[in-house]
Amino acid sequence: MTQIDEKRIKKAIKEGKLLEWDKIFASYPKSRQKRIREGARHIMAAMEVRRLRKSLKLSQAELAHKMDVKREFVSRIEGGEQNITLDTLYKIAEATGRQVHLSFK
Repeated sequence: MTQIDEKRIKKAIKEGKLLEWDKIFASYPKSRQKRIREGARHIMAAMEVRRLRKSLKLSQAELAHKMDVKREFVSRIEGGEQNITLDTLYKIAEATGRQVHLSFK
């Protein structure tokens, strides 16, 4: 984000045209906050799988074939609708010639 963008956002917040994310999120019930966080994890994983597949110039069907799964399964992963297990991560890694590295930050 550029400095100009940051200034515009701060100005819009000050003028009441935008609301700060933290304030909106805090106003939600704890159960909704939990669902949002869980959904965000699926979306982040989905984005990473899609980025990898596209960088290798593979279609969903080609990746699915290499993983021995249906194309719809890959589509659900990339759509953030499918929970990705460790087994699935390792299948993706094997199918793409990559390794899985897990870390806690």
